[in-house]
Amino acid sequence: MAVSEYFSKLFKWQDPVIVMPYGGYANDEMIHAQARVLEDEGIKHSASDSALRNLWNSFKRFESDEKKGARVKVTWGDQEKIFISDKEGYIYLNEPLQQEFHHKTTLWIPVTFQLMEGSNIIHQITSQVMKPAPEAEFGVISDLDDTVIQTGVSSTLKWKLLVNSLFRHSHNRMPLEGAQEFYKLLHKGKSGFATNPFFYLSNSPWNIHDYLCAFLKKYEFPQGPVLLRDIGISWPKRKSFMEGNKYMKVKHIIETYPSTPFILIGDAAEIDADIYLKIARTFPGQILSIYIRAVKKQSLIRRVESLIEANTDINVVLIREKQEAIEHAKRQGYIDKI
Repeated sequence: MAVSEYFSKLFKWQDPVIVMPYGGYANDEMIHAQARVLEDEGIKHSASDSALRNLWNSFKRFESDEKKGARVKVTWGDQEKIFISDKEGYIYLNEPLQQEFHHKTTLWIPVTFQLMEGSNIIHQITSQVMKPAPEAEFGVISDLDDTVIQTGVSSTLKWKLLVNSLFRHSHNRMPLEGAQEFYKLLHKGKSGFATNPFFYLSNSPWNIHDYLCAFLKKYEFPQGPVLLRDIGISWPKRKSFMEGNKYMKVKHIIETYPSTPFILIGDAAEIDADIYLKIARTFPGQILSIYIRAVKKQSLIRRVESLIEANTDINVVLIREKQEAIEHAKRQGYIDKI
C-alpha cells in the first residue's frame, strides 16, 4: 500500500481522481495514445522553488496513487470508446482512425478523456496527438537522457542522475550545448518549413512526463510526443535490448510510418548505438543517419567507434561538437545550407 493511500484511509481523506494524458501519434489508419487514472497530487511549482520544494514535488510524482478499473470515455474525431484502466491505472488507445484529415503541415488531433462515475463525468481533459504532415521530408527520433537534457546517466553511481531528477526544477535544467539549434534545423528540413515530426524517448518513468514536457517547451524544442517507460509492473527478465522499452518504441514508430525515412539521435552513455544499428538492419533503407553524441568517458567512446567500424554500410556519426552534426546534415541534404 502506498504511503499516501495509508494516510488517506487513516484520515478518511482522498485526493480527487484525474486522468493524466501522455499524448501520442497517428497515421492515416491508426491512432496511438496513452493516459493514466490516478489521484491528483496537486503539484504546483515555479522556477524559483527551493531544492526542498523540488524534492517534495518529485516525491509526489513518484508516489502516485493509480486507480484500477476506472471507466474512461475517450473521444477522438467523430469516434468514441469506453476504456477500463488496468492495475497500474493505464489506458491504451490503439484504435482505427476512421475520419479523414486533409492537412499539409503537422496536425494535432484533440483526444478527450472523460472519467466516468455511472453516467456522470467527474473529470475531463483534452490532449493532443501528433499526425505528421504528408509532405514531411523525414522524421526524427531522439533520446532525451544525455542527448537533449543533461541527466548524468553515465556518472559514477548515477549520482548526477539522482540529483538532477529530484532536486532541480525543469526550468533550471539546461539543454546540452547545440541541441536546440540542430533540432530546429532538422525540424525545418531542407525546405525551410517546420514539417518534420519529432519523437522523444527516455527510459525515465511516465511519472515525470509533465516535467520533461515543461523542459522541452521552456527551451523551444520542436513539439513532439514524449514516450517514456512503465514502472510498477513486473516484467519477465529480458534476454536482450531488443525486448526493452526504447527498442520497442522506436520499432513501433517506424512501423507506423513505413514510407517515412528517419534520423535517429542518441548518445554514447548507454546502448543507443546498439539499438539504432539493430533498427537500421531491421528497416533497411528507412534510416538516413544515426547521430551519437560523445560523452566524457573514453571507454564508452571507443565502444561506439568499434561499432561504427563494424557497420560501415550504415551512416553512423559520432558527434563531439554541434557544428559537426550541422555540417554533416548539410552535406547529406537534410537541412538548408544557410
